Amino acid sequence: MMKWISGIFFGLFMLTICWADGVQTTAVEHNICPQQRPQLCTMDYQPVCAQTQDKTSKTYANGCNACAEQQVVSYSLGACPAYTLSANEVRQLFSDHSYEAHIPSRKITMTVYVDPDGTMRGMQAGHKFTSNWLVNEQGEICVSYRDKNNCRFIMHEDGQYKKYKIDAQGNKNVLVIYRNFSPGNVYHY
Repeated sequence: MMKWISGIFFGLFMLTICWADGVQTTAVEHNICPQQRPQLCTMDYQPVCAQTQDKTSKTYANGCNACAEQQVVSYSLGACPAYTLSANEVRQLFSDHSYEAHIPSRKITMTVYVDPDGTMRGMQAGHKFTSNWLVNEQGEICVSYRDKNNCRFIMHEDGQYKKYKIDAQGNKNVLVIYRNFSPGNVYHY
């Protein structure tokens, strides 16, 4: 009997916390963020996958932290799964867009414009470069530079686009992290 009573009190306590948090539950695992955004959140780690107004997703530490961001519309429990983009998604992401590319292994960042005509123009450490690009049938973006053609898959993970290769053990190794995609040639290359 004591366990039953304590269970009821715990349930009421959790209901009070959820009500105070202002999150409206629409399904078991899908939560819509309130209009009145949280100003203060706990730092507990209970990862959620948040969906933004522009239809992207990103992992946050918890639901409160996700809803504190104005662009977040809703979230579901658990970290966002990584997925590899299709050939069409890769073309749409890169063609006629500018972006920053960070190469973690070399600790460098470059800015690039991807022209729909099949050329890429960019700047790295004050030096301009030009290369060619295409997307193959497997969905890999292929970039030729210095007579070398490298084709790699693009994945979306934790709100970022990443170019990766698969090693001999089948692990995904991130080669490039892309940031700040913008339509058009914003760098004027």
